Amino acid sequence: MAGNDAAKKFFDALNDNYDALIDSVRAANDRGHRVSTTLIEEAQEGQREAVKLAKSWAESPLDFLNFYNSLIEATTNAQGRTLEATRHWFGELSDSQKETRDVLQRMLNANRAAGEAAAELARGLVSRASEAVQSAGQAATDGNGRRTTRETARASAPASSESASTSEA
Repeated sequence: MAGNDAAKKFFDALNDNYDALIDSVRAANDRGHRVSTTLIEEAQEGQREAVKLAKSWAESPLDFLNFYNSLIEATTNAQGRTLEATRHWFGELSDSQKETRDVLQRMLNANRAAGEAAAELARGLVSRASEAVQSAGQAATDGNGRRTTRETARASAPASSESASTSEA
């Protein structure tokens, strides 16, 4: 049946639409996890460098030149980590834009398929309704446009009772 095929296409398109949406949510969740993991790792590395700097100062508190060099190195490393985290974040943002375009394209295609299937279903319903009306109309006539004998009898019954009442007057 064509109606069943159109209904299947319609519901498959709905599933495709929601699958695209769920895939988008999963991708965003994964992306958020990756960014969070990177930030945690960078914070952990910063904490280790701060402890290393404190340890360097505790071992020789009067060696200002060595402490200053360690401080410059720790600051440079912190800036490098910040730049790396920013680069990673921008990379994820770029991936997010690509994924969003892909998801929107998938949803657009699914909605187009759903619309086509809905139109096909509507055409089928209108066609069946038209056939039902035509067959009901044909059942009321004998095919030559004349009424069937039962309808003729019904149509002439009020006329014959009217003629009988006028002839009595």
